[in-house]
Amino acid sequence: LATKDSIELLWKLTNDFDENVRDAANLSLQQCDQELVSQVLSKNWHIDDDQNLYTSDELAPYVAWKVRPLDVPTSQNSWIAEAAVLNIVQTETPILGSRLLRLYGSAVYPNSPKKLPKSRIQSALRKLELRGLVVIDDQNGELAIERWLIQREGKPEVFVRSRGPRKLGEIPVGEAIAYLKALIGENYDDSSSDTRVGILVDAYEIKQSELHILGAILSEEWVNLLV
Repeated sequence: LATKDSIELLWKLTNDFDENVRDAANLSLQQCDQELVSQVLSKNWHIDDDQNLYTSDELAPYVAWKVRPLDVPTSQNSWIAEAAVLNIVQTETPILGSRLLRLYGSAVYPNSPKKLPKSRIQSALRKLELRGLVVIDDQNGELAIERWLIQREGKPEVFVRSRGPRKLGEIPVGEAIAYLKALIGENYDDSSSDTRVGILVDAYEIKQSELHILGAILSEEWVNLLV
């Protein structure tokens, strides 16, 4: 309905004891008129229109797409890929290509997700982009699909939320930086690289076994986080 009353109710339901209710409420809020949502939740959220960042004293829970069995996309049923990709993007926007590939691959090939042809997904994304349904940041074609930042048309480029089920490399650097800025505050620009990494480790509950992965990401995808 996207009325003020329904948005207030949906906001309350994001803390429901049932996971499915929480997921549905968060997804519904994402699909509402964001200007109206911001008006209703102005006491809970701060929206920086200049940078298009969403921050909150309490992180929004990550709404994950539910993996379910899907047919293998082929040239004969290309619409299947477009429908599945759009559904994933709508649920998890903004999302990195690496996570989109893993989710879709797990739905098609549960035991071997990497068998999913990247070319099919890339083609589906380009078609959705032409139709104005998704926005893709691929650095003018310089990035591999794994590093594309894909978002639903009309939605914020950066949305700060909990880590959820994402692997470290599936968290967009813009989101990680926005989270750090919210945690560190006005001293962010003066903070050291070690300070930022330490805060990030605690914020995302990064395990010891993941530290080598964090190091690799900081040298590539997340290098801007240390600048």
